[in-house]
Amino acid sequence: MRFPVHRPRPISDESAPCGSAPSPARRAAIPPLAGKWERLAWSCFDIGSSSFTTVIVDLVFAVYFVRVICAHRVDATWLWTLALFASQAFVALSSPWIGAMADVLGCKKRMLFSAYAVCILSSLSLARMGEGDVWPSLIAFAVTNISFSFADNLMAGFLPEIASFDSLGALSGWARSLGNLGSLVNLLLVSPLLASGFTVSNAGRIQIALALTTAIYALAGLPALLLLRERTEAVAGDLGQALRQAARRLGDSMPDVVRPGALRTFFISSLLCGAGATIVMVVVAIYAQMAIGMADTEQDLVLLAVQGGACVGAFLLGKIKDWIGSARTLQLVVLVWVVSSIALVCVQSKPLFWATAFLVGIGNGSLFAVSRAVMGLLSPAKARAQYYGLWFVTGRVAAAIGPLLFGALFQTTHSFRLPMTIPLICFALGFLFLLALPSDRAQPAVPCPPAMP
Repeated sequence: MRFPVHRPRPISDESAPCGSAPSPARRAAIPPLAGKWERLAWSCFDIGSSSFTTVIVDLVFAVYFVRVICAHRVDATWLWTLALFASQAFVALSSPWIGAMADVLGCKKRMLFSAYAVCILSSLSLARMGEGDVWPSLIAFAVTNISFSFADNLMAGFLPEIASFDSLGALSGWARSLGNLGSLVNLLLVSPLLASGFTVSNAGRIQIALALTTAIYALAGLPALLLLRERTEAVAGDLGQALRQAARRLGDSMPDVVRPGALRTFFISSLLCGAGATIVMVVVAIYAQMAIGMADTEQDLVLLAVQGGACVGAFLLGKIKDWIGSARTLQLVVLVWVVSSIALVCVQSKPLFWATAFLVGIGNGSLFAVSRAVMGLLSPAKARAQYYGLWFVTGRVAAAIGPLLFGALFQTTHSFRLPMTIPLICFALGFLFLLALPSDRAQPAVPCPPAMP
């Protein structure tokens, strides 16, 4: 038996005002199921999302901040991890509320594109930062990271509404693979701008690379803005009622998270693996330069290896999930991460590090793709955004704690070798928890969540 499937009763009235109570006609209206163009539009958002994560959050801006903006500071790595912690902690605290409000107001699409617009504007401000703009850069990055995370969370909530049960993993994996392919193209486009290195004299060209990535993110979101349908029925008529409904829903969903079962197991594993993956992706570019001795020109090969592996991992393991089940596929993904974490600690030569970067990419692309599909199976129809918000709490707490632990240990030891064992420990523990996750091909993996009002 598979995971219990919670299928929404789609409601369509895009002319209704945000938060308005549904009319009898709207309750009776059932729009057509999502067609190929709507699914493609949803998938295209991953192109911008993956490109943005790679260039702005994980790799290029991280190195730019440490090497250029903080050119004469010794605490640059610590400040960077501190900014990640603060922004991710805020997202962790607010994501369930954002998701619950989107459900009760029936405004998921409008809230999505509000966050999308803020992310674009704040990201453009990042492209204006130069040497010495330490605190403005940290503030702008925090706003960018928060709004980007909200948009990513709300977009993921559309997946169970536009894909059938049997195609959740395939669509999620295909979209993530398409996104990583777009990120790979983005890196090829910005590589000439980064060829002169992360130096103060090359700051102008790096700023152009950041602006170009923001433009790609903006363009990739336009198809979803035009074609995605709002299928969630509003159940609250005003903001006060919406807040009360959201609080009640969050309270009702907490037992599902804390009671023993597949949902709790999945969340704990997501927390551990998310912490390990965030550490690796945030520091891999800095680690390649400072521990392996990669030159700036060789750095491009590391980034391309990561994105190439991500393309392969997202598509292949998304398909495998639909063949062998969620539990076994997640175990396979985490094993890939365990092997790549061991390799990161042990390898010394540049060719082996490039191969390890490709393996890291496979793990990074597939972890999110498979987990996003699994969450679609676990979430009830009337609370998609809310349950995705709860899942994103684990991811954002992981993204906050992981880099903070790494930064604190690095600040103490002034070495990368010992802090790089933290991801290995996280993935090993995450794998042990996944061993307790029942196979969705054999028995129900999670009790059906309680009915939502």
